Amino acid sequence: MISIPTLLNNPENPIFNLVEDEIYSLKEANELIILEKYSYSLFAIWSAVIINIQRRIENFGIEIFLNIIEKDDTFNKDGNTLKDRWLSINEFNLINYAQRINIINHITHDFITALYWMKSNTNEEKRRNIDKEEVFSIVNLIEKNLFLSEFKIDQRNKNRFPSENSNLKRRRKDKEELITAYRNTHQELLLKSGVKMFNENSKEKEDNKKLFDTYM
Repeated sequence: MISIPTLLNNPENPIFNLVEDEIYSLKEANELIILEKYSYSLFAIWSAVIINIQRRIENFGIEIFLNIIEKDDTFNKDGNTLKDRWLSINEFNLINYAQRINIINHITHDFITALYWMKSNTNEEKRRNIDKEEVFSIVNLIEKNLFLSEFKIDQRNKNRFPSENSNLKRRRKDKEELITAYRNTHQELLLKSGVKMFNENSKEKEDNKKLFDTYM
């Protein structure tokens, strides 16, 4: 018996470097497997694979990708989210594009293509015959050859979109800077308040001394 792949059992493991949407899809796939809905789990796994490849292409640099896409595919450079930018790119074509620009090798391409045909089989009888062992086998192969591989970066191409993780780190940094600024401002106000109070007390003592000297 094949044990459950780590990718499904613990997608939040940092060795995979996944974003929230990928983690969600893989958790959903695992839940469907538990319910013995094996053929449906393939759609959730496919979703995670597609998001991962889209991120890899953007991380590498989008210009090389734009030079090879077919006229029927359109990449929206102005999209604010990953989904918006890739909405008009055919997912099956995407796998071929990724191999052509060497984001994935031919072996990984073949494993992902096998997943595509497994999920796309319109023969209901054959889809019902997919079992847990088959799902685990294909996931193990894709885990090793895609999700565990490093993200490539083309140093010549600076036109890369910031990842969701980068945005998250930026938001955390902004929040930390805001808190620090608040603390510094608060401390400065306390200091000024203390100085003002000290000056007022000193002035009051001086006035009292003058008043005392006057009547002595």
